[in-house]
Amino acid sequence: MKSITLHYSEDLIRRAVTAYWLRLTGWRYWIALALSLSSLIYLIATGDRSWIVGVFGSGLALGIIFPVAIYFYQYNASLSRYRRMHNPEATFKPGEASFRMTSDVGSSNLSWSTIREIRRFPDFWMVFFSQSQFVILPVVDLDSETRDWILAHVKPHGTKIA
Repeated sequence: MKSITLHYSEDLIRRAVTAYWLRLTGWRYWIALALSLSSLIYLIATGDRSWIVGVFGSGLALGIIFPVAIYFYQYNASLSRYRRMHNPEATFKPGEASFRMTSDVGSSNLSWSTIREIRRFPDFWMVFFSQSQFVILPVVDLDSETRDWILAHVKPHGTKIA
């Protein structure tokens, strides 16, 4: 298979990190946070000033602070890697047993079996190697044949495809 040049932008990075963050938190998290907030409001409205109110308030504050901190950490780390690139492009070279990604800041050769999950979005794919390590593949740079080829090489390894 031929080498493919991938083109990156700050907007693409921002959208990918937002997708990562939404995947990490999920809708259940926000429902749990809303229920906690409702409980806290109810307790305060009924005049409760016990230690339970303090626990709910502290838990709610941490429940808001941590996801926001995770988003900004991931966003700043991803943007920092992007800005270190003199040329915001990478070369993706798929092979039968592995693939190679190369940019002006480094390169890596990885086996298809290292991919744990692929999340497909209209503008990009997120290829996860662990819960927090991923690469972005801009869809505009991948023709349908290449996308099908990638999926065919990760499916035998039990990769989750969403």
